[in-house]
Amino acid sequence: MARVAVIGAGVIGVSSAYLLARAGHDVTLIDAASEPGMGASAGNAAQLSWAYGDAMASPALLKHLPAIAMGRDPAFRIHWQLDRDFLCWGLKFLANTPFRRWWNNTQEILRLAEQSRHELAILLKETDIEFDYRVAGKLHLYADRQSFAAADSSVARKNALGFEQRLLTRVEAEDVEPALAAYQGEIAGAVYTPSDALGDAAGFCRQLTAWMIERGQVSVLFGKRVSSFVQGGVLTGLRFEDRDELRVDAAIVAAGPQIHSLISDLPEARDIRPIRGYSLTVPRTGLAPSISLTDVKRKLAFAAIGDRFRVAGLADIERPGAGFDARRFDTLKLAASAVLPDLFERSDELMRWSGERPMTPTSKPIIAASRHIKGLYINAGHGMLGWTLALGSARRVVDLLFQ
Repeated sequence: MARVAVIGAGVIGVSSAYLLARAGHDVTLIDAASEPGMGASAGNAAQLSWAYGDAMASPALLKHLPAIAMGRDPAFRIHWQLDRDFLCWGLKFLANTPFRRWWNNTQEILRLAEQSRHELAILLKETDIEFDYRVAGKLHLYADRQSFAAADSSVARKNALGFEQRLLTRVEAEDVEPALAAYQGEIAGAVYTPSDALGDAAGFCRQLTAWMIERGQVSVLFGKRVSSFVQGGVLTGLRFEDRDELRVDAAIVAAGPQIHSLISDLPEARDIRPIRGYSLTVPRTGLAPSISLTDVKRKLAFAAIGDRFRVAGLADIERPGAGFDARRFDTLKLAASAVLPDLFERSDELMRWSGERPMTPTSKPIIAASRHIKGLYINAGHGMLGWTLALGSARRVVDLLFQ
């Protein structure tokens, strides 16, 4: 049995702690926040997109990049920075936009998502935690015939990999989700994925952490920030700003964009940049769709989570720690209200949220042993797919330990 610290208590860190504890290790879960799930997990889109792991760097995005760079796409925004890491990240991102690289990256992400789905099935049998999980299915809505026609080849490729996806007309999509009859956005067609699921990521973090604590499987240090590592090429402990050192045999850094505070010891983290997103959560009513929706044109994701209904969207490539921008939130709410006015114009707001999603140029997370400190591991950079990839990533990083 090894003493292992997990730095970061979002879905990536909590999943890693769970699989470490299941493997018999002595686990300490650490986060600067006061409880688990308070970062990107708190307000994400809630969608478990097993069949939608498409890398962001793609031929389609490259074609659209001039419009994004000039600020003509409300869903994307780039804050240009005279910063070496930002420029290197951007060049690597562009290098991954050709079709072959995009498809290779996407296939690797899909394999990791499938591993995650397998691990979740085991977790659901082993635990009794509740996090509004259900296999809801998902509809990707396309606004025009050209974009819908382009989706045909993607569906064919994914079906060939064993996923079930179907092309639907608007009428057929409304048969699957009757609430779409009130959808004010254009729908030239839809892609239906019946196997995709959803769940409350923050609830997952809280419930699973409590489940592990109750069984003595994990110790927690919340409200504590790791300042550096105790090491001479081999990790022996963690230093904190306001407590004694913690002696460990290994540590997994799953701290998302906060990983940059440790970058002097983790140069691999230079490939991670924050992509800021926003969400709005309102009470769920009988008018809310039950199936998860993604409006491809507006880059909006909708999900019914228990008694709540959420829209999430926007992708702002900006400097770390830029914070909540009320104008960008207004952009999100305006877009959501345009297509589902009864839900987002006329409902009380339960939660406004904004957070940084840590992303690599390939959209593939970094799951690796540190090249510089033996016993230190990285599990970060999942971008907008952290919830989908959490348990698969945890399985892979746990399998790396002590090899």
